[in-house]
Amino acid sequence: MDRIRFGTDGWRGIIGDTFTFENLSIVAQATAEFVKREWDWEKGCFIGYDTRFFSEIFAEHVARVLAANGIKVFLSSDSVPTPFVTFDIVKNKRGFGIAITASHNPYQYNGYKLRTPEGGAAPSEITAEIEKRLDKVRPKFLEVEEAEKKGLVSFINLYPQYFEWVKEKINLSLIGKAGLRIVANPMHGATKDMAKLFLQPFGCHVEVINGNRDAFFGFKHPEPIEKNIKDLIIRVKDISADVGIATDGDGDRVGLVDERGNFVNPHQIYTLILLHLVKNKGFKGAIAKTVSTTSLLNRIGEKYGIEVYETGVGFKHIADLMAKGRIFMGGEESGGIGVSFHIPERDGLFSALLVLEYMVTKGKALSELVKEMFDEFGEHFYRREDIRVEHIEQAKRFVDFLRESSMDKFAGFSIVSKNFVDGAKFVLDNNAWILFRASGTEPLLRVYCEAPSRQLLDKILGYGKELVFKNLS
Repeated sequence: MDRIRFGTDGWRGIIGDTFTFENLSIVAQATAEFVKREWDWEKGCFIGYDTRFFSEIFAEHVARVLAANGIKVFLSSDSVPTPFVTFDIVKNKRGFGIAITASHNPYQYNGYKLRTPEGGAAPSEITAEIEKRLDKVRPKFLEVEEAEKKGLVSFINLYPQYFEWVKEKINLSLIGKAGLRIVANPMHGATKDMAKLFLQPFGCHVEVINGNRDAFFGFKHPEPIEKNIKDLIIRVKDISADVGIATDGDGDRVGLVDERGNFVNPHQIYTLILLHLVKNKGFKGAIAKTVSTTSLLNRIGEKYGIEVYETGVGFKHIADLMAKGRIFMGGEESGGIGVSFHIPERDGLFSALLVLEYMVTKGKALSELVKEMFDEFGEHFYRREDIRVEHIEQAKRFVDFLRESSMDKFAGFSIVSKNFVDGAKFVLDNNAWILFRASGTEPLLRVYCEAPSRQLLDKILGYGKELVFKNLS
């Protein structure tokens, strides 16, 4: 089954090509056989799904397979953000969970995310066991109607439970008293009008754009990065909003826009939330970041005595540390941030609410908080560029070439350390770094770079891209 491979978070494929009912049946059957041997499967499984093409049909298909294997399924009655799957496991003590989603990937894709009994993304050792079974299983099926009669499938609405849970974690009344003017952009994805439902009753004015279901996501990548949310930036400026909130297709990633229309990237969001938790909520201990995430976190860690773990890309590495109680927060450069007092999973809207809480606690605009952070810990300039290759293996070979290289300088600067935990990362003697890694789901070589000035960023990233094109050709 070479056409089915789990990446950084689940299995994804192009609908009608590798992501088919046949392949989905095989993955679901292999999952069922694994969980019946390894997990407390009698507690059942929650299945959620996003707003992509056929997601609800694919979710029912997985439910048919699990039910045929005697596993009780709690199937969402509507599309939900992926964090709901983890929330249900934690809150309602399910045995495991599944989300039908391809997250931020283009509209052609759909996917299958497996969540462990602790609520985190299934680590590589588990997905590897499932992959081993793919060419051996024979899927079983039970029609949903029959499964309902047998008590093996139930449809549930998680929204009321989730709303009450969040109200206990974040001071929505305090946010409401500030009367913030907010524009929310769910990018046609699973968070829909949730920001409005949370905040408007407490006194905020919330306008939602792109809140309708569109399986094509407006022909944009449903990823909340600056180039994909120009409409949000324009709308924030048009109505003089205090903040703009963007979440990705399945609601586990976030991007923000300040009151001036400036994009606030995930690195800045992570650091702002960390400062809020440390300064205003008294959190102590350790945090984690993926290898592609800002070094500002290390500077904050040094000041406040916080240990910083650096992991491979994929929140599953962070979720594992969180489930073991070793960290109180973790995040990645793509906008996925999680905190231990919520769920061991990324949650885009919850992260945005924490930033709003920080704003009203300090009584300052978002741009002011970002400036304060830079004044205290130094500016950072960051960019990621994706270079399309013929196939993923080509990108992997280039990364292997860098790992085997003996170079001690990069773009004219000395390399002070190398990190090969995921890809090839070079930390330079000028507080800059560059990382090359192959995408786990698409034929892309991702190049990440951070530097203390735009000029340095352009120079180092430009040199890195020249190196790529020279060796790929």
